[in-house]
Amino acid sequence: MYVEAGIITRCKKYDKSAFVELFKIYEKYLYKLCYSYVQNEQDALDIAQEVYIKVFNYISGFDIKMPFHPWFRKIAVNTCLNFKRDCKYDSISLNAGSEEHKGLEETVAAQMDVETEVLNNELGQLIKENIKYLKPKHRMVLVLRYYEGLSYEEISTVLNEPIGSVKTNIYRARNVLKEKLREGLTY
Repeated sequence: MYVEAGIITRCKKYDKSAFVELFKIYEKYLYKLCYSYVQNEQDALDIAQEVYIKVFNYISGFDIKMPFHPWFRKIAVNTCLNFKRDCKYDSISLNAGSEEHKGLEETVAAQMDVETEVLNNELGQLIKENIKYLKPKHRMVLVLRYYEGLSYEEISTVLNEPIGSVKTNIYRARNVLKEKLREGLTY
C-alpha cells in the first residue's frame, strides 16, 4: 500500500479531506486485520474506529521520510492486542472467510495428500474452531506471519519484541494448533 506524501503532509495539518482519503485507502486492510483477530464484525469496526482516532491523534509525530504502512500497521496491531487484554475476548478467525489466505492451514497440514478438497475445508474449519485456545500474542504473530505475510524481522519490529521471541511464539502457536487438530481428528 502506497500513500502519497502529500496526503500525509495534509493530514499532519489536520486537513479533514486528507484524512478521508487516507482512511479510504486503508479501510479494507484495517477491517480485515481487525476481523481476523476478533472474528466479530462489530468488534472489528470498533477497533478500526479506535485505530483511526489514534492515527488522527498521533499523525503529527509521524516522520514523513518513513514509510507510512508499517507505522499504521503497528498502531492497528497494538490496538487489537489492547482490545484483547481489555475485553478478555476469546475467539478469532485467521482468514475471516477469505479463500485467498490459506497460508496457516497449509503450514499446519504440510505435505498433506490432496485426495479431496473436502479434507482441506474440514481442516480449515478445525483450525478456526481451535484457534481460540491460543494466547493473544500467539494469535497475533500468526496473523502477521501467515495473513499479512510479514517476515520474522518485520513482526519483531511491529510487536517490538526480539526476533527470537517471535520465532518461539510462532513455534508454540503451531504446536498448540497441531495438538488441538490431533485431538479433533481422532474419532
